[in-house]
Amino acid sequence: MYRNTYIWPQYGPGFWFFPIFVGRTSVAGFRWTGSSWIYAGYDLGRITSFTCY
Repeated sequence: MYRNTYIWPQYGPGFWFFPIFVGRTSVAGFRWTGSSWIYAGYDLGRITSFTCY
């Protein structure tokens, strides 16, 4: 948590994410849109892979 993370979702392109909460079934934090950070949440089942930096 609290680290820049690259996420590859099941569908769609990968994106940069800064997680601030990780639960049993979901993750929440800030997603980089290319120009700004927006708050977002994701179901862990929809994430194929991730890498923390």
